[in-house]
Amino acid sequence: MSGWSTVMTAESRGSAAEPPGLETQRREIESLLRECELRVGDGWYVIERRWYEQWKEFVEDGDQNSFSFPGQIDNTELFEDLESFHLKERLVENEDFVLVPAEAWRRLLAWYGALDGQPALERKVVDLPSTLKVEVYPVEIFLCLHSNMENVITAQFSHTDSIHSIQRAMCDAFTVPPGSECRLWMKSSDSSCERLRNVSVSLLEACLSSAMTVIMETRNADGTWPSSRPQITRNAVEDHDSYRGQPGVCGLTNLGNTCFMNSALQCLSNTPPLTEYFLQSWYLEELNFSNPLGMKGEIAESYADVTKQMWSGRQDSVTPRVFKTKVGHFASQFLGYQQHDSQELLSFLLDGLHEDLNRVKNKEYIELRDAEGRPDQEVAEEAWRNHRRRNDSVIVDTFHGLFKSTLVCPECLKVSVTFDPFCYLSVPLPVSKERVMEVFFVSLDPHAKPAQKLRVPHR
Repeated sequence: MSGWSTVMTAESRGSAAEPPGLETQRREIESLLRECELRVGDGWYVIERRWYEQWKEFVEDGDQNSFSFPGQIDNTELFEDLESFHLKERLVENEDFVLVPAEAWRRLLAWYGALDGQPALERKVVDLPSTLKVEVYPVEIFLCLHSNMENVITAQFSHTDSIHSIQRAMCDAFTVPPGSECRLWMKSSDSSCERLRNVSVSLLEACLSSAMTVIMETRNADGTWPSSRPQITRNAVEDHDSYRGQPGVCGLTNLGNTCFMNSALQCLSNTPPLTEYFLQSWYLEELNFSNPLGMKGEIAESYADVTKQMWSGRQDSVTPRVFKTKVGHFASQFLGYQQHDSQELLSFLLDGLHEDLNRVKNKEYIELRDAEGRPDQEVAEEAWRNHRRRNDSVIVDTFHGLFKSTLVCPECLKVSVTFDPFCYLSVPLPVSKERVMEVFFVSLDPHAKPAQKLRVPHR
């Protein structure tokens, strides 16, 4: 152990304990990673992947004097700077960092120590819709009082924290007298705020995300409120009001790697029947709040807000942050700001809009009949009527159709014809039946080009 002790003394904290053998280290950490399950409230720790991979190489070599000795735990590459120790944006698990359970972290810290001054990056497991997840990026929110909007502080909260926890934190931070009646506003755009009425809901449910501002105001002694709706930046308001562009010609701000979402929104926004439906607010009469397959109308209302902003002619770009948060709330695979498949998002959105706007409140059971030799026109009309008896919305009006499927039994040659509803088609890219070959032809004419290209069949 002399070689190990010499290296550890030179490169690590004095608090690092005498470690076990390398094989024992590897076995203990791998066992913890394999056996630890995500449980709400448990702490997991973020470790820079380069250091962790070097440690794995070190213990797998089995040589305690190896040059692959990783040294102290070093997360420098994960921080924006070494003063605030804020994590860089859009770090990716298993590419930039790894997550280890608390016991694995304690053992690695005891064996190797950590660079002086670097905080331990503990992150809690939270219960998000339909999934448990280590919350690597807590929500970082700007807080201020309505009476002094110049004094802004920053605080971090979990997505699962309640709005009431923000209110308590603000009362403590700004020394609000006990018993004061308060109300909170969320900055939803450059011109206005949205009241946070229900303080019992979570930040995720309230669509609060990082870089947003929460404003607190307290009731005056005469029972009035300082403002019916706080105004944040008047210059920004004037700029937006003065802009007059062509409605619909509006960009969408990229929130990390959300171009997949923006492209889908732009496509739907330029579907005239659907956009007219939302701009005229016809959706308000058809919101289906009781549909168990829907999202209580929240997806439809959020999409309507984005559409109206894009077609107002008052903005050259829109930041769909609230819409993005709503999507992540109901489809956890879209949480965060990583890349996703645009068609997958479009599929979720069309299904969500359909269920939120389904005019059928009680879906009846329908027994399907075989074609039994009837004309295709008759069978198709019957299939479409049956489909509309359970599914009737602007999405069905605009996007749904029928597939004709023909199945022939190879033994009795019986033909079965069905018409199945669809919302989107997967169309294969055309494949060329010819290929270009370059043929070298040498002519007696010295001025002729020696090479020519010919198109020939693949076979």
